[in-house]
Amino acid sequence: MGRPTDLPPSYEESVASDPPAASRPFPPPAFPAPPTDNTTAPIPGSRTYQSVRSDTRESDTVTLAPALSQDASALHTLIARQAEIPPRPYLTVRGSHTETRHDHNRKEDRKETVEDFSFKIDLSGYLVRDEHASQQQGDDYDTGVQLAPDSQDGWHVLTLVRDNDGQKAYRGGRWKSDTWAGHEQRQRLQAVHLEDGPHTETAGLVQEHEDGPSLMGWCERFCDDPAPVKSFAFGRSVVGFDSDVLHSALTSHLRSLHYKGDISITTNLANRDLVVYSPHWVNQLRNNGFVYWCCIILQLWIIAWPVIFFLERRYDVARSVWYFSRVEGGDTQYACHRNEASIADELAPAVTQAALERRLDGKMLTPQEMELLHRLGRERQQRGVVVMQWDRFLGWGSDS
Repeated sequence: MGRPTDLPPSYEESVASDPPAASRPFPPPAFPAPPTDNTTAPIPGSRTYQSVRSDTRESDTVTLAPALSQDASALHTLIARQAEIPPRPYLTVRGSHTETRHDHNRKEDRKETVEDFSFKIDLSGYLVRDEHASQQQGDDYDTGVQLAPDSQDGWHVLTLVRDNDGQKAYRGGRWKSDTWAGHEQRQRLQAVHLEDGPHTETAGLVQEHEDGPSLMGWCERFCDDPAPVKSFAFGRSVVGFDSDVLHSALTSHLRSLHYKGDISITTNLANRDLVVYSPHWVNQLRNNGFVYWCCIILQLWIIAWPVIFFLERRYDVARSVWYFSRVEGGDTQYACHRNEASIADELAPAVTQAALERRLDGKMLTPQEMELLHRLGRERQQRGVVVMQWDRFLGWGSDS
């Protein structure tokens, strides 16, 4: 059977007729390199967060270093340094389809999910601007003054929960509230002191400020909390970024390959949360991988989780916010000078080429791999060859 005349030329024919590389109008972009050791601050006693969700295990870090729950200065130093480290967003691209296969042993049909491609792309250089914090910013951490969105060029701010600010947050209690849990203890102590006499002094209480506690104040509250089971959480987030625009555009590019399977594109942070636990044996066991999965498999979490809930005192009051975009004078400014649609157009050649090559390891693509995939993808687009394999011309990745 002869080759149809209305199909695109073969890959070999297209390569042979390609113009020389020097005449091509598109130089490959300089893809950002992954973070190195000098861009991160060490976390004493760090370990992986135990969770049934793989994205949580990849993004969250915990530590049970005793000094961090006993020495407010040590905790303050750790959080202040972590607040200067930008988040590391990454894109996960997956494609799969369902196949029905006959099981001869059971004499029945069963469906299996077949993965067609799976890979990750580092978005750090596209979403956040990595700037070294100045000494003035460090002074703001000490005083607890919340940075305004226009300070430090407006791309990075440390936000702190304030007393009676109307926000629901974990302030040293079991439930979210807008008041520090220690206020109730202080009120009870003051009532007892009034009965004993007006000259009785209260010891071990954090001094209040009109605008609420600073970062150091919250660290003191946490370390002075007598609860044996307690935790202090610090998180990062990227604001002003519409991931749906990026996901929708890349999905359209993948559909242009005549791919008919299920496409899943998600955006996550590799260093989203850090949780400091007190070194109590309950916290030791809950962060032990063997114990954790035994509780999951044997259904012991039905008992363990409620016990931990009533024992733990949670602090979730500090967050490092990084702006992807901001509005100035009615115009939207972008931290890395690209909007979501521009990022999608720049990533499209590499993403589509990686899908065609069936990248299945699920790993982060290196800058060298991104440059090669981008070049091959742009060459394929110039030739107008969408599918380079005959079995994919009428569509691939369909359920069967």
